Amino acid sequence: MDPSTQGWQPYPQYAPRPSVNGLSIASLVVGIVCCVPPLGLVLGLISLSQIKKRGERGKGMAIAGVVLSSISTALVLVALAGGGFGEAWDGFRKGMDEASRSRSALDLRKGDCFNLPGSGVQDQETTDVGVVDCEGEHEAEVTGGFKVSGYDSYPGESRLDDLADRRCQEINDAYALDPWALPKGTEMYYYLPTKQSWRLGDDAVTCAFATDGAKIRGSVRRDATTLGPHQLAYLKAESAVHEADPAGGFTDDPEGYRAWAHETSLALAVQAKNLREHPWPVAAAEGAKARAKEYDRARAHWDKAALAQDEDAFWDHGCEGEDALAQSTEISVRRALGLETAPPADESTP
Repeated sequence: MDPSTQGWQPYPQYAPRPSVNGLSIASLVVGIVCCVPPLGLVLGLISLSQIKKRGERGKGMAIAGVVLSSISTALVLVALAGGGFGEAWDGFRKGMDEASRSRSALDLRKGDCFNLPGSGVQDQETTDVGVVDCEGEHEAEVTGGFKVSGYDSYPGESRLDDLADRRCQEINDAYALDPWALPKGTEMYYYLPTKQSWRLGDDAVTCAFATDGAKIRGSVRRDATTLGPHQLAYLKAESAVHEADPAGGFTDDPEGYRAWAHETSLALAVQAKNLREHPWPVAAAEGAKARAKEYDRARAHWDKAALAQDEDAFWDHGCEGEDALAQSTEISVRRALGLETAPPADESTP
């Protein structure tokens, strides 16, 4: 068929260009980097031989690689003769190790342990932190983070602080379900976007636990990735009935406090049911059953608090609800499940 009848335009055929020899490129790169000087020299000589036999391109790169590698090799020999090479190499390795551990504060990931810049927990603008192995000494651990949404422009540090206080508390609580296992002095910590980083697309808040200058070892993580099914079930029950009370005083928001009391009562009912229905190991079964009964007694008091019309009556019932949960019962269940049995220093032992 005549191609012209189909509207095709024939094109002249050209002979293919010779390919570039791969070793010539490698020789040049190694010669420039100077990581293994003799290697660039060897690669360059082999490349020149292949180019001559195959008619390939890359002769200039191969020659450049040979020259650069020859110079580097000569310098290495001089350094070895002077005894300074070992010291230089140790310095290079140390610098590379430090660089590998340095991480942008914007690039921290859940589970990273790191040391705080400066001296302890304080307000300061930070760009880089030193990430370390969690089994070694460290001051902080990333629990997660979240992206800030709903703002067309930088919302301001104050608004971001309020948002981080609330969201990071939730993230930290989910990351470390057992507050008894947190090292003494551990507190919530977070990194916020700055006005400058926001303009570059940084809209993420990084949440963490941190100590005020004290070094700790080991991860504070206590969630589904580190806990057994029985430990997880028990800690979820305890955390569900220890929600923080509303901000401000009762007189500022009585309806908010009564709603909180009602939610606490509902949580106690749900968790009492969960404690009764969970297939506990024999050692923990009696303790879990006793804890469920305490939840029921506490619930009755919180039901009354939800109907209280004045502050004194509200707190009378609320305190009775708290007192219904005996710490001795909690300790017995914890011991049976292999959890921390020493309560935090700020909690009394009824």
